Amino acid sequence: MSNEALAAWFGVAITLVISIYSLVIARRADRTARADRDEREAARVSAWVSFVFSNQDTEDRSHWSNVLVVRNASDAVIHNVRAKAIMNGSEEVEFSAKVCPPGESYSEWIHPRDRPHKARAWALLSSCSELVRSDHGMRPFTVAEKWTLVSMSFTDALGKRWEYEAGRGMRPV
Repeated sequence: MSNEALAAWFGVAITLVISIYSLVIARRADRTARADRDEREAARVSAWVSFVFSNQDTEDRSHWSNVLVVRNASDAVIHNVRAKAIMNGSEEVEFSAKVCPPGESYSEWIHPRDRPHKARAWALLSSCSELVRSDHGMRPFTVAEKWTLVSMSFTDALGKRWEYEAGRGMRPV
């Protein structure tokens, strides 16, 4: 084999190695970009515990309640939502819903003495816009250890499971 033929083969081999390396790098970058996009989308889902009251008479205790608010700012429904919250300082209560539509939804916590069924600690999920229409206000508990979200998990529209833990943030499961 002549030097020119050897040089040509060497050039082809180098070009092939560079092409394969570029393809591997591009796939890694695409995978990273997809993971970042998924994490940003999952971070659009959040939850917190709030106090609800009547705007007509803020001192009227008959209109007071404590709720779990789930904010789904994504464009799609999330599924198999589970949340654990400390309610009234003494118990960690688990909430679950098969679906949660986009927007802000809430579920009222039912105090143990008022529960028709011992195992049912939460009312059905409702839209937060219903509170506005019924002239109720809502304030999140921001520093109250007695009323706080501990964790939340859900499945996004693409079937990926996510989990939020207080102090640790959102991560794929």
